[in-house]
Parts: sequence; C-alpha cells; structure tokens
Amino acid sequence: MAKLIRFIFQRLLLFSLVLSVNTSCSDEPASDADTRLRLTVVTSISGLGDMGYNDNMMSGIMRFYEHHDVNMSLIRPNSLDEVQQAIQNWQESTKEGPRSLLLLADNAYEPVLENSSLALAPQQQVLLVESKNTRLPEGVCTFNINRYGISYLAGCMARKHQEACVIAAMPDNPILEEAVKGYTDGYQTDNDKKVKVIYLADDTSGFNMPDSAYRVTGTIDNAFIFPLAGGSNNGIYKYSRETPFYMSLVAGMDADCSLFSSRIPFSVVIYIDRLLENYLVAWYEGQEFEPFRTYGMDSGMADIIMNPVFYKYLEIWEEYYGDVEYWNNAYRKYKDEALEKEMSYVAN
Repeated sequence: MAKLIRFIFQRLLLFSLVLSVNTSCSDEPASDADTRLRLTVVTSISGLGDMGYNDNMMSGIMRFYEHHDVNMSLIRPNSLDEVQQAIQNWQESTKEGPRSLLLLADNAYEPVLENSSLALAPQQQVLLVESKNTRLPEGVCTFNINRYGISYLAGCMARKHQEACVIAAMPDNPILEEAVKGYTDGYQTDNDKKVKVIYLADDTSGFNMPDSAYRVTGTIDNAFIFPLAGGSNNGIYKYSRETPFYMSLVAGMDADCSLFSSRIPFSVVIYIDRLLENYLVAWYEGQEFEPFRTYGMDSGMADIIMNPVFYKYLEIWEEYYGDVEYWNNAYRKYKDEALEKEMSYVAN
C-alpha cells in the first residue's frame, strides 16, 4: 500500500509540475531582460501518461527544472508537421540571446531533422533523445541506451517458460528491433525454441494502442511476454491483471511495473530519467556534448529489478518457482553472459 501511495503521489507531482511549466512558460521569445538559459522541450506525440518511458523522461526533465533556473517551454505536438513548426519557431526565436537547447524527446523526429535546413547559431544546440542515427545535421547531438544486453538477460531469465512472445509497437524501429533480437537470442540459446513476434501497427501509432494490445494478449496462452509497445503496454498489463488464472507471465518494461499485475516477476528498467537529467546538467554547466554516444548495461542505465510481491499474489504455480530466489538466481547466473553478448553485439 505504501508503494502504491508513493506511485500516485509521484504522478500527481509530475502532473502539477507539467501544469506549472505550461502556465508559466510559453513559446514566445524571452524578453531581452531575461538572461536565463533557454530550454525548449518537444514531447513525444504519444505524449505523457504512459506510466513508463515518457513519464520517466519527463520526471528527469522536471528534476532538472526544479533545481536550475532556466527559461523553459514545453511543447506537446500532435503531428510531425507541428514538430517541424516547433523547430522552426525555436530556431528563429533563439537565434540571439542566451544559450538555448532544443530537446526533442522522441527518435521518431529523425525524418523532420533530416529534411530540415538547420543553420544553428553558436548559442543554439539540439539534443535528440534515443536515436541511433549518426548522420544528423551539424549541431544536433544524440544518444541511445543499448537494449540488446538487457533484453538478452530477460530472455535468459525466461528460458524455462515453455513459450515466449514479443508484443512490439511497430517493425523496423532500430531501438525496438535491437530489443527483439536481444530477447530472442537470450531465450533461444542452446535450445530449439522460437520466439513469436507480434507488431501492433506498421507505424508509430502502435505505441498508443492499449486496446489492441489487450486483445492480442488474450490470444497468447502460457508464454513469457516481452512488451515493447510504449503506452500500449498498459493493455498487456491490464489483461494479465484482470484475467483470473491467466497462464502467461509478462516482463515489466521501462519502469518498475510491479504495481500493474501479479503476473510480472521482474521489470526491465531503462533509466532514461537519470541520463537525461545528466545531459541537461552538463548543458547548463556549459559542457560540450558528444555528437553520438551509446550507453550499455555497464553504464547502469539499463537493469532488471525484481517484483517483491510476485509470489505473494501468484495464483498459477510453475514447478520451477519452488525457490523464491529463482528470479534473483537467474539474474545473477546470466548477467555476465548478457554483458559479454552485448559487447560482441556492439562491436559488430
């Protein structure tokens, strides 16, 4: 109960902070008298409220905002056309004055950047979140958290389950495909099992289709589900939570999801909030960004945490759950292997 109360409090605090920013900041140029650094955040089109990746990202931004006196604007677009317009407005309104950072919080904005004619002033900088593109316009920096190793580790931990399935938002997304391959390689090592991969959509709409994810989950029986669908993951958790004696297990994704379902033995946590806060502090202090950088498991930005109440509410009992330390033991057993596999994957 205490954990639930903390969760609700954190979400209410996040909402109040976002409301505060939206009401106190605008897209209009800062006055000449305002010498504060300028931070403009363009959120994901799928927006806040996914209880996972996007909300975590905003938590990191807000922690930075609470402790640093900057002129901050928050833009929540509904289309790529609005993203393009936001970039143009930012470029024009900040071409003079204090240092300014445009934070694009979705790698789906890559095409907009590639098709733009950015000519940044010395004090202007663009940071694109979680892109693997090394051919972005000059002045645009990016980073990504490698998903292969941590997904490989999750696949290893799921090996004893008789089947495995990935529910992903869309195909051909480099970040998602990296995670799909990692989970598949980990699960299928040294056996003849196969991982089934289901895509919710052909485009980014798959990140915001919880109802479709709910229905798809109902077609999967006794598998270990690895969710890679952003806000749509909530449909997967909901089905596993609402369906009595559901045989499948589900990995939590991006954040600690232990509150969402008793069928979640562990969560893959991506600490995008910590990493983004580090980047913003570095920008505030005048440090230069690397044009491109990848963070792996060894950076501590991706890890697996156990669900402490998994056994307490478990209604279906598999034989190999007999040891309450099963998941912790599996984590320790396969972690070094996953680190080695990730190093090989990145090197190739």
